[in-house]
Amino acid sequence: MKSIFAFAAVALAACSAQPGAGPVASPQQAHLECIDLSQVTGRHVLPPASVVFEMSGGMAYRNDLQGTCPGAARADASAIVQTETQSTQLCRNDHIRIYDPVEAKATGAQSFAACRVGSFTAVPAP
Repeated sequence: MKSIFAFAAVALAACSAQPGAGPVASPQQAHLECIDLSQVTGRHVLPPASVVFEMSGGMAYRNDLQGTCPGAARADASAIVQTETQSTQLCRNDHIRIYDPVEAKATGAQSFAACRVGSFTAVPAP
């Protein structure tokens, strides 16, 4: 008798699911505090204050920088995203610099403001 009720509960749950809905990312997968820099395959600035990190395996994470980041606000497709961390991970509250390579050649990368990293949000890979 118990197995009939269990079967009915499973069948009812399956019928009430939305058609075409794929698996939903758990909160642990949707937001991360750190990413592994050895897995980063690309970095793209989204002005005025976000960076998308493409990862091996097809994942991508958007980071909405904390506070203002002048380098991100004026970045174009040639912008360089330089991480400043002593570990193999980039984590919330670490720093990055975003700068134009031509300007940096004249003034040095250290002349550009450091920007503080926020948490990472899973996004569709570009």
